[in-house]
Amino acid sequence: MGDGPHAVILAAGQGKRMRSALPKVLHPLGGRPLLLYVVDAVRSATGSAPVVVIARGDTAVRDLLGDVATCVQQETAMGTGDALRSVPEPLRDSGPVLVVHGDSPLLRPETLQRLLAAHASSPRACTLLLGIPADPSGMGRVVRDAAGHVLRIVEEADLPPGEAVPLECNAGVYVFDGAQLWPALDRLRTANAQSEYYLTDVVALLTGPVEAVVVPDPDEVLGINDRRQLAAAEAVLRRRTVDALMLAGVTVEDPVTTYVDAGVVVGRDSVIHAMTTLRGATRLGAGCEIGPMAILTDVRGGDGVVVGSSHLERCELGDGVLVGSYCRVRPNTVLASGVELGTHAEVKNSTVGAGTRISHFSCVLDSDVGEAVNIGAGTVTCNYDGDAKHRTTIGNRVFVGTNSTLVAPVRLGDGSYIGAGSFIDQDVPAGALALGRSRQRNVEGWSARRPLRS
Repeated sequence: MGDGPHAVILAAGQGKRMRSALPKVLHPLGGRPLLLYVVDAVRSATGSAPVVVIARGDTAVRDLLGDVATCVQQETAMGTGDALRSVPEPLRDSGPVLVVHGDSPLLRPETLQRLLAAHASSPRACTLLLGIPADPSGMGRVVRDAAGHVLRIVEEADLPPGEAVPLECNAGVYVFDGAQLWPALDRLRTANAQSEYYLTDVVALLTGPVEAVVVPDPDEVLGINDRRQLAAAEAVLRRRTVDALMLAGVTVEDPVTTYVDAGVVVGRDSVIHAMTTLRGATRLGAGCEIGPMAILTDVRGGDGVVVGSSHLERCELGDGVLVGSYCRVRPNTVLASGVELGTHAEVKNSTVGAGTRISHFSCVLDSDVGEAVNIGAGTVTCNYDGDAKHRTTIGNRVFVGTNSTLVAPVRLGDGSYIGAGSFIDQDVPAGALALGRSRQRNVEGWSARRPLRS
């Protein structure tokens, strides 16, 4: 491999226990495919791009990784040993080779660095990572000699019946001496319960000491084989993420019911109330107050933003924006500083100028709204004529009275005034008053002449 990568990630597993058409390593965890956590940890620990072994024809994983890794294919699904053997000669290094399973998203870079340092501390054929998880289901067990050296790894399916089961579990993370690793792979056999080439069998074929590093946090060795383990990993990652926010100066009212994706950023002195979800690339400034029961996805917010029990997606909020309860702010919306939304308001694909207020039960769609505008309760910008969407343009300091209907395309000039209950389908000049409603008519004595109801 020469100057190439010194790490290999095994990501060719079919993930049959996931019961899914989606490759196992592409299942989302904390808002991103779980394989990316492994790639990031390996790149951080080694300083170079890894080789990733993928299944034959797996274009989805290849497309996900792009140029952050070198992908090679395992032609047939014959086990982890065969997967590593799929690395072609030009990519094989004779020095230390870090091997990691692609379904181990909770590994920390510092743990991999400690493993690499331990391997470099003395001549070894292999140094592997061990853990003692609360649930060892599906994990291989490590057998040591009297001196504590690792003798072999026994897969769970091949454990001899009636014998004591070792507590230490193989995390599927190794540093091999490359000069011994690659020849040993060719000596693997399939005499096991699954008739596959086990990478774990390489340990018994090596010449020289095989040592182990025990990870202090057993959560790090949690692999993902089914959706129960995926949920368990999600809980661990969520706890890590929320803990990091609190240590950075964010108040999380109830960490148990707060869901924050790993890529979310929240400024100090912000408060996240119970049952709130922050997803994707959401970034909020300092002194914000979110929730309870708010859902924000890919939202960029400034300082002092306040959001009630509302749903916001792919939008931008300036400093001091206030979004009341039960609002929906949809994609491609920009709310400038000081904008206020009352309860049950909806804004979509619109720009709203600084200091504008959009009152309760209003719906602003495909609109460009100026500064210091008042949009009264129950106002709707009608954007769709049955064939195409049209935009509404509202100038600065416009007053739109309650229960108005603005039929796009239409323009309201600066400082114009729309009377309550108006139907507006023509442009309104700057400074003008527009009344788009029928004249009121009072019928005197009508109640006395009205037929009595039985």
